[in-house]
Amino acid sequence: MKTERCVLMADDDANDVFLLQRAFRDAEIPNPLRAVRDGQEAIDYLSGAGAFANRARFPFPFLLILDLKMPRKTGMDVLQWLRNREGLCCLPVIMFSSSAHPSDVEKAYRLGVNAFVVKPSGVPQRTELARMIKGFWLTFNEPPLICTEGLDAAQRALRTDT
Repeated sequence: MKTERCVLMADDDANDVFLLQRAFRDAEIPNPLRAVRDGQEAIDYLSGAGAFANRARFPFPFLLILDLKMPRKTGMDVLQWLRNREGLCCLPVIMFSSSAHPSDVEKAYRLGVNAFVVKPSGVPQRTELARMIKGFWLTFNEPPLICTEGLDAAQRALRTDT
């Protein structure tokens, strides 16, 4: 049985979270959008630590939407942490920022981000972005088994293929 394909958003701006939740609703995305308020909470959620230990309640996300500038840990900190974890390194990540400073874009891609998106200012543009996320990342993209079922399941599948 496949796990719930939730999307995790790490953003310290409650308005940005609300607007993306609205855009997901308007785009008729059935995947739950879960939100954490800063980079450290994102790491805790992804690692299943502390309050996020119950994977039935806090399933591993299918996609991470990551704000660049957050308290405690930045989006870059989270991305670097994520890409250095064997069982987590292939999780698709969209950096979602208020600006596209060239050095930030370059650094994010060097650290392994899959996309860098400047936050759209209007509701219609956010809804269009949500539709694109739905179409590509949540419908057509096929991530490795390790990202959807975990390291143990991926290793079992590799053993049965040989």
